[in-house]
Amino acid sequence: MTQGRKRQSALSPELAKLRSEIVKASKETQGQMGLYMKHIESGESIAIDADKIFPLGSVFKLAVMVETYRQIDAGMISMDERIELETHHYCIGEGLLQYMQPGLKPTVRDLLAMMIIGTDNTASEMLWKRIGIQRVNMLIRDLGLARTSIYMPYRESFLMSMGYGPYKNLSIPEAARKWKGLSDIERMNALNETEKEAANLSIEEFRNKYESIYGVRAQKRLKTQRIYDEVFDNFGTPREVGILLEKIVRHEVVSPEACEMMLSLLMRQQSAASMSCLISPEVPVALKSGDTAFSVANAGVIYVSSNSHVVLCCFFRNVQDGRKWRSSAKPTWPCSTSWTCATPRTGSASTAT
Repeated sequence: MTQGRKRQSALSPELAKLRSEIVKASKETQGQMGLYMKHIESGESIAIDADKIFPLGSVFKLAVMVETYRQIDAGMISMDERIELETHHYCIGEGLLQYMQPGLKPTVRDLLAMMIIGTDNTASEMLWKRIGIQRVNMLIRDLGLARTSIYMPYRESFLMSMGYGPYKNLSIPEAARKWKGLSDIERMNALNETEKEAANLSIEEFRNKYESIYGVRAQKRLKTQRIYDEVFDNFGTPREVGILLEKIVRHEVVSPEACEMMLSLLMRQQSAASMSCLISPEVPVALKSGDTAFSVANAGVIYVSSNSHVVLCCFFRNVQDGRKWRSSAKPTWPCSTSWTCATPRTGSASTAT
């Protein structure tokens, strides 16, 4: 009997039924799904292709946040430290910092809020380069997450998709094949070369060139974008991202105070594609979502009550026309069961249906 069959046979009748319903629903989607769901306190879980590797999109910012708080706890940086916004920090995509003038000096606290709540790509660029790009993958390895790889800042990812860096003379499939065969050190060298080449690129030039290639909403050359997203992104599995979230809830990655601060930030993320839009607004959810040209990722902790938490990580890849799907979706998730919910700080309960 395989490990997957052992897990499935050990499920309670209720969880087995839920798993069957999820599998049935997933077959109706135009893409590949991986799901990991665990009730932290009881240890009961459901896993469906939970060990397959998926693009993370902005879910990678979870690890950047954790490593930032670890360095804060260690006294290596301070919440009140100010980091100057410079030309080489700017990144297109999500966030407002890209529209601010160079010289602005937000604090580390400001950047954490912008990166998590507003999923700001420029904020994550500034934080990641301050704490050290390789330090994030060292954190991942220290936590035993062997199949998760977080090393690609979004600025460099966008730039490489536009022809900057060492692979400008290669076709997109050739560049993708080349990148897959590189060691970690070789990849870091390629990122450094890309960053150096585009160091003086203004954000206006950055944005205009990207939009001329891919369109304002990246609607042009979607197939090209998919090839890049399949390779030039950060990757992980639903189970391993779920383990990271559980460790935050259990206060195992940094101090209890820092873990609660992280969860508080995650409860405030603003995204129309996140799982919180599928659940009653009365139910607190600490989450991070992300998407690429062909994938959607949601990772979060659902607060069933003050002492009952469910980790849910649901990732999709190879979603057909993913951007069109996200722009037109109006998600609803009617609940037939009452949930007793509580915020992690106050413990005050409310009932949602």
